Amino acid sequence: MDKPKSEKTITIKINGKDRPFQEKKEEMQEKGWNPRQLDRQKKQEQTEFFASIQTAAGKEADDSFDWILPEETEDANIKEYKIAAPPKSPAKNGLSTLSKKFQGRNKQGFLTSIFVAVFFAVLLGTSFGFIMLKLVFTDQSAETVAPPINETPAASNQKTPAAAATATLEALTAYVVQGGVFSNSEAAQQIQEANSQKGVYSQSIKMGEQTFLFLGVSGSLDQAKKIGADLKSKGIDVFAKEVAFEGNTIEGLNAEEKKLAENASAFYQSLSAGAASAFLGSSIPPETAEEIKNHSKAVNDLPAGQIENKSLISIREELLDASKRIETYQQAGDSASAGKIQEHLLAFLAAYQFLLESDGQ
Repeated sequence: MDKPKSEKTITIKINGKDRPFQEKKEEMQEKGWNPRQLDRQKKQEQTEFFASIQTAAGKEADDSFDWILPEETEDANIKEYKIAAPPKSPAKNGLSTLSKKFQGRNKQGFLTSIFVAVFFAVLLGTSFGFIMLKLVFTDQSAETVAPPINETPAASNQKTPAAAATATLEALTAYVVQGGVFSNSEAAQQIQEANSQKGVYSQSIKMGEQTFLFLGVSGSLDQAKKIGADLKSKGIDVFAKEVAFEGNTIEGLNAEEKKLAENASAFYQSLSAGAASAFLGSSIPPETAEEIKNHSKAVNDLPAGQIENKSLISIREELLDASKRIETYQQAGDSASAGKIQEHLLAFLAAYQFLLESDGQ
C-alpha cells in the first residue's frame, strides 16, 4: 500500500510558540477510534483554542497599549463640592391635596365635587352626633351625680310673713234715696236700666235675701228727702230712708288693710255730707271739706301695693275718686261733678256690704 500523503498541518503561533494542530490529530489517531470521544475532544480543543486566542490577544493588547497617566499636581487645596439633594416640597395633607389628586385623575371635576360634598356631609353629621351624645351624657351625669344642695338662707335674708290682723268694721248708718226693694236681682236690673235712660244713676245692693235699689246718699235724712224730691220731679218714684249696715269682724288682713277697713266708715260719713250739699247746689261747709281732706290724705298714704283684698281695693278707689270729685266741685261748681260724687259713694256702699257678707274673702 502506498503511504498516505503527508497531511497539511496548520501552525498557530501563540506567544511566539508554534502549536501545530496536527499533533493533536496524531495523538487522536494513536488512541482508539471512538466517534463520541472524538467529537467531545474536538469541542474541547475548539474551546481551548478560542480561549487561548482571546488570552493571547488580550496580552498583546496589554503589551502594546501605552497608558498615559495625568501628571500629579501638588495643589492640595482642591475643594470638594457636594451635590445637594433637591429640597423636598412640604407634604400637603388635608382635603385640598386630596381634592387636587382626585382632580388630576378626573379632569372634569364632577366626581370630585360629589365626593367632597358627601365627605363633608358625613363629617358634619358625625360631629353633630358626637356633640349631642356628649351633651346628653353630661346632663344625665349632672342630674344623677350632683347631690341635692340643702342650703339654709341666712337669718337676715329670711322674710318672716307678716302676722295676720283682724279688723273690726263698725256699723255704718247711711241716709239713702231708695228706688225699690226686689226679691231678685233681675227685676232690680230692669228698673236700674229705666232710670239710666232718664239720666239718673242707680246702684243695686243685695242685703240678705232682698235686692235694694239706691239712687242717692246724704249725710242726714232731711238732705235725703230733698234729693228724693228732686228725683220725683224727673218722674222717678223714690223715698228717703235710713239704712243700717251691721258691723263685722274681718280676719286675715295685713296691717295696711286693717287701717283702711277701720277708717272707711268715717271717711264715708264726711263724703256723704259733702255729696248732698253738692247735689243740692249749695257750697260744702268748711269743716266738712277739712274732714274730707284729712281722711283722703290718710288713705293716700297707705301703699296701694299692700292692699290685696279685692273688696278693700274697690273701697279705696271709690272713696278717693269721690274725694277728687268734691274737690273739683269746689273749684268749678258744676252739677256733673256733683252727680259723679253720688255714683262713687253708691259703689262704695255696694263694696262695703260685700265685704261684710264675705268675711273679708
